[in-house]
Amino acid sequence: ALKNNLTIEEKRLIQCGVAEFRQHLCIVITEGTSCGACSEHCPTQAVKMVPYKDGLTLPQLDKTLCIGCGGCEYICPVLPHKAIYVEGLSVQGKAKEPERGKEETHTVDDFGF
Repeated sequence: ALKNNLTIEEKRLIQCGVAEFRQHLCIVITEGTSCGACSEHCPTQAVKMVPYKDGLTLPQLDKTLCIGCGGCEYICPVLPHKAIYVEGLSVQGKAKEPERGKEETHTVDDFGF
């Protein structure tokens, strides 16, 4: 159970598990096609896409950023064994806070676009 005195920001960094990436199962390698679903669904930027070959990108996992939410595992299209999965922790840990990029502000003219 989580402590009651944690702030929302602290709760967002609680690690209940850590993702494991089985590169040999990833469809980028097995089928030579692009994917990136795991990276798109990672709320902490623990999964990033890095150059692979022939213009394809391959997931790269930073376990220090992973909170173990399972979003990557859920969305991974590989069956029956997912290319990325979450291994639960017996004791909760704390993930590193992801770097936040500079937010861009956009103005909308009277027409709307």
